[in-house]
Amino acid sequence: MEWHAVAGLDDGVLELERPNTTPNPAVEVRETLPDGTEFKAVWSYLAQSGVAKLVTVHFFDRG
Repeated sequence: MEWHAVAGLDDGVLELERPNTTPNPAVEVRETLPDGTEFKAVWSYLAQSGVAKLVTVHFFDRG
């Protein structure tokens, strides 16, 4: 669920900042679900509205 990515952002690890990404700056954050599953979330900053938007989530292969 989307709220897992939002809740996990507080404890996430910043992996990459992309301040010059067009049309909006973005960051990649490694996060963990409550069940321990790790994933990468890409967040974009929407300057006009002053909010961050979850762009996509990528789950890493286990195993």
